[in-house]
Amino acid sequence: MTATIELSNDALHRLGQSYYKYNQFEQPLTLEVLSYEHSANADTVTGFFGRHQLLTLKVRRVNVEGKEHLEQVRFFTKTPPLELASRMEYVEEFGLYKKEVSVYREALPQLQKIIPHVAPNCYYADERLLVFEHLADQNFRMAAGRDGILNYDHLHCVLKTLAALHASSIIYEVRSERKLNQLHPEAVVENAYPLGIPETHVRKQNFNNANRVFAELIKLLPKYQEDLDYILIEFPKRMAAIYKLAQTSDKYRNVFCHGDLWANNAMFQYGESSKTPIQCRLVDFQLSRYAPPMVDVITILTIPTSSSFRRQYLRELFDDYYCFMSKYLKQEQLNIEEYLPRQEFNETADKFRIVGLIESLFFSHLTLLPTELAEAVTASANGFTDFFGAKRVEMCLEAFRSDDIYRERMTDMLEDFVDNFVLNNRN
Repeated sequence: MTATIELSNDALHRLGQSYYKYNQFEQPLTLEVLSYEHSANADTVTGFFGRHQLLTLKVRRVNVEGKEHLEQVRFFTKTPPLELASRMEYVEEFGLYKKEVSVYREALPQLQKIIPHVAPNCYYADERLLVFEHLADQNFRMAAGRDGILNYDHLHCVLKTLAALHASSIIYEVRSERKLNQLHPEAVVENAYPLGIPETHVRKQNFNNANRVFAELIKLLPKYQEDLDYILIEFPKRMAAIYKLAQTSDKYRNVFCHGDLWANNAMFQYGESSKTPIQCRLVDFQLSRYAPPMVDVITILTIPTSSSFRRQYLRELFDDYYCFMSKYLKQEQLNIEEYLPRQEFNETADKFRIVGLIESLFFSHLTLLPTELAEAVTASANGFTDFFGAKRVEMCLEAFRSDDIYRERMTDMLEDFVDNFVLNNRN
């Protein structure tokens, strides 16, 4: 049991009741929680903005026939880093937990009534504790290795789940005759790239500090030495395009977007072959937004892929997603051309390609850090403060110089961005 989160008997009872209801088990005549344990486990991963743990309930259940069952039920939990003041300040100003609670309480239950199995079931949600079904007990796992790469089969699988999320958003609006951002505004408030924020806001500070890293890395790339002055001036200007592109569009169809799609936020279940996934669940809805579906699609097709992979397979994967969307909408007797015309979809693919690369750089300069440096960031309040402050450049340069995977992946992203969105725009 953690020292920071304690569950009342009432909360435990409601949690147990929700578990049996969600899983369509026979509803118990009586349910008593005998004990619980809330602790870390070898198969949980410490999150950067919170603690991931296991919650195990021992329950006595009496069915309608009066038969008693003693059972053990296991859950996955997320709690904010309450014991780390500097990290909590960032989390609170970022609005992460408030957003995710709203998503799991309001938006996702409605969407998963339409198309289920997009995200894990959430049994309990407040700003101090989120309790989910434990996907690992159903043999779901993350798929990317140290390089953060997903192969075609995994991308095909995650696109099917993403299409289900987006299609359910459209269907929900058709049924409700209202826009999702009107129905659930708190679930889609833009907290990753809010417009009009001051330079002192944590998101703007994070943006500026990341660009300082990218500038130092670009200086180490031989191919850009002749154009270095121009690149260093123009690079952060082009990166800032994300602030407008992440907003709700007044031109294109908007849907409920995950907003945080990198490899570790997709978990996969496998069949007899341990290599080919058969199902995917999306996790971590702290940055959800109401935006064109391509914002999500191009992000998951850029962060966990290389530029060479995208040149070969990007259009094919766009077709996969669009086909999935068409089928999901058709099940509701909706014609995709009336809600997401192919011409519009193709236009957004070009317009939002830069978003995928911007997100890839922002995510990857942290997520691709070698293990020892990543642990230095997440293990303590000082590590967090160092990375988000003065030592970020130093840590990333150390990784770039000493770690082949970090150097190769970051170089690939930077070159794709500079070649196509900085030098290509030069008069």
